[in-house]
Amino acid sequence: MNRRLIEGLGALFLVGMLVAACTNPFTKKNTAPAETAESSPAPAPPPPVASPPLPTQLADDFEDPTQIPTPGPPFAKANRNPEVILKDFPKDQSGTVDWVAAFKDKVISPRESLDPNKAPVPPFQFDIDIPAVGAMPNVVFPHFPHTYWLDCGNCHPDIFVMKKGANPISMVKIVNGEFCGRCHGRVAFPIANCSRCHVKPKS
Repeated sequence: MNRRLIEGLGALFLVGMLVAACTNPFTKKNTAPAETAESSPAPAPPPPVASPPLPTQLADDFEDPTQIPTPGPPFAKANRNPEVILKDFPKDQSGTVDWVAAFKDKVISPRESLDPNKAPVPPFQFDIDIPAVGAMPNVVFPHFPHTYWLDCGNCHPDIFVMKKGANPISMVKIVNGEFCGRCHGRVAFPIANCSRCHVKPKS
C-alpha cells in the first residue's frame, strides 16, 4: 500500500509540474538587476564633428595666403555662384561664354604662366586651314586666341605634330578626346558648336 501511495504522489507531482509549465511557457525570466532610485542616466552622445571646409579659390583657405594672388571682384567670398559671376560675360550664338571675346573686351586677364619667373610669350597670328569632309565649311585653326593662355608645349608635339598633313584629324577622334577634343567639350566651348570652327566656305 505504501508503494501505491508513493507512486500516486509521484504521478500527482509530475502532473502538477506539467500543468505549471503549460500555463505560461513563454515567460522570460527577468535576470536584470532591480532598478534603484539612484541609477545613473544614460551617457549623452558625443557632439557631431564638423566636416573640414572644402577647398576654394580664396586665398584665406590656403596654408600660406601670401603665395596666392588675391582674387578681385566679382570673385568675393560672398559670391561664388557662376550664374552671377558670368552673367555679364560675352556669349556666343549657343549661349556659351565666349572666352576669346572676354579676353579681347578686357573682361578677363589670364596669367601667362603659373611660374612668375617665366618670360611672357606674346600671342601670335598664324592661321591653319584644315579641309573638312563633305559640304561642311573648312576649319580655320587660329593660333592667335589659343596663344592668349597656352604655351606651344601645351599642344606640340604630343597633341599635334608640327608638320602639314601629319595629323589625321577627324570628328570621331575629336569627340573621343583626341586632337581638338583634348580641350573642346571639356574646358573650351562645346564641340557641337560647329560654326565656331567651320568658318571658311569651300571655294
